[in-house]
Amino acid sequence: MNFSVPTYLFVLPWALEHAGGVNQVVINLARVLQKSGLFDPLVLICDWAATEPIFGESHGLRTVRWRVRPWQPNMSLKEKISYWLWENRFRSSFQRFCIDNNVGVINSHYPSASVFSIERAVKNIPFRPRLIISFHGTDVNSHKESNSQIKAEWRSFLLRVDRVVACSRDLGQKIREVFAVEISPAIIHNGIDSEGFTTKAGKSMSLPRDRRVILNIGKFDDVKGQDVLIKAFALLSKDYTDVDLVLIGASGKALHRLINLCANEGIQERVTFHQDMPHDRIPDFFKLATLFVLPSRREAFPIVILEAGAFGLPVIASAVGGIPEILKEGNTGWLVPPDTPTHLANSIRSVLENPVGAKKIGEALRDVVTTSFTWTSASEKYLNLIVSRHLTG
Repeated sequence: MNFSVPTYLFVLPWALEHAGGVNQVVINLARVLQKSGLFDPLVLICDWAATEPIFGESHGLRTVRWRVRPWQPNMSLKEKISYWLWENRFRSSFQRFCIDNNVGVINSHYPSASVFSIERAVKNIPFRPRLIISFHGTDVNSHKESNSQIKAEWRSFLLRVDRVVACSRDLGQKIREVFAVEISPAIIHNGIDSEGFTTKAGKSMSLPRDRRVILNIGKFDDVKGQDVLIKAFALLSKDYTDVDLVLIGASGKALHRLINLCANEGIQERVTFHQDMPHDRIPDFFKLATLFVLPSRREAFPIVILEAGAFGLPVIASAVGGIPEILKEGNTGWLVPPDTPTHLANSIRSVLENPVGAKKIGEALRDVVTTSFTWTSASEKYLNLIVSRHLTG
């Protein structure tokens, strides 16, 4: 611990060991801040089992697990009494924690109602830490059906914090719509360490020289649209007997339906599923792939497209969410409407039929990714938020 610099406290609702894009954001931002020497990163993991702070380490970063109870405006009287008793103890402990660790910034990623408790705990600290809230997509969409009281609580909260961050312009607009709040979120796109990611690709995997691979990576969930890709592949499979489909994803409720869909389409021998693949193995699959396809029904800002771009792969993706903020039709990729298997099949066909042109577009995407979507750039934007906030008070 370096007491000569302030601590940048990241807050997460789960452990860093969990797979997922949000953890990749936090881990990489923290590492860049660590290298900069301007902040000493510390990751607070909201853990119900940790009644007292438990310090540890994960992915080379300092962590602290701690129970942070959520503040809910619709709690019963009994629940409120229990919360107030807990909060009275937590407030003094958390204030002392912030002072002892010289916490200058608290940055909650994928914020839950626990962040209300953190705000309540620090509001009376002299030189209060700056509070930044970073949204990633599902955390906003999950509130579409919330009742008016909960939305009002979030609306008031978002107006009080120092800054709200969205990972895409599309998500920034959704924040305003879902919470009916007049704010201008800072747009900070996710990034990638292109060189570090591509050099992880080993030489242990190989394919027959006469095989090509369409790759998809994403949680096995309806929102990711793997069913659309399977249907599109079924339309192409007889014309391209040298092409296979590989799907990699975290466990999700759609997996068994997707496997059954492949059987119903008669393509099960040409489709491979990899469940809960460690992220360190993902580069091997990008290295072997011919093209990458992401037919999602909804996305905020998928890092997986940046990963495909780092390998110079041609990318076809749905024109939803923040994806058009990465891909430009015909220049750095191809955009298709969601839920259109025929349209998707035609785009895949165009890539397979024109490998030279597809390679050029993949290389153009790699140039954009390596210059415009870096973790260094993202961390600098976060630092600018802090500096500008300090200057304006």
